[in-house]
Amino acid sequence: MFSLALLAIAAYAATNIDNLFVLLAFLAETGGHRRRVIAGQFAGSLILIVGSILLAALLTQLPTGYVGLLGILPIGVGLSKAWTRFRPGNADQEKETQATARTLAPATPATAGAGSSWWTVACVAVANGSDNLAVYVPLYASHSHSEGTFISLVFVVMIGLWCAGAVWLVEHPLLGAPIRRCGTALLPLILLVIGVSVIVQNDTLRIVCGM
Repeated sequence: MFSLALLAIAAYAATNIDNLFVLLAFLAETGGHRRRVIAGQFAGSLILIVGSILLAALLTQLPTGYVGLLGILPIGVGLSKAWTRFRPGNADQEKETQATARTLAPATPATAGAGSSWWTVACVAVANGSDNLAVYVPLYASHSHSEGTFISLVFVVMIGLWCAGAVWLVEHPLLGAPIRRCGTALLPLILLVIGVSVIVQNDTLRIVCGM
């Protein structure tokens, strides 16, 4: 179970690096009204988890071994993010984004305290959840019901820790840049590892390709 917990933690963290900074923006916008942001984050994340479980239940009707082909999804997402992160000219784009953020920074206090509703936060979390589905569905489909329940519990704990970490980070905005750099650099590798683990877990190469 320890290895499964680590896999679930890695899956959640890898698919929510970008969402962390969206969450930070919402928390900074709402000021002291943080409960509705946290409620929205929980609602959106739970919708993604339930949707992944339902999709995985449908896909488990595939023949044994073919479920492991779902591991191609996180591998594809990981390769795509690696290209986006390390492609030539991306450094210039990051500098331009950071310069824009610094330009807009003084406007933040004016909007603090107004904020977005919980359902707005939830909708953004769901709309930003394509990576989550690409990773969660293969993860659920390649494990038993009891293991899936355990994975779901780990995800729920991770949602709470993610929100708590975001609340802490919003008080320390200088930490955002290094976290973003490290997170985006490691994200492709984590997704590749998850995809390969799904394929290996189902013995897909031997069954499908006769290897």
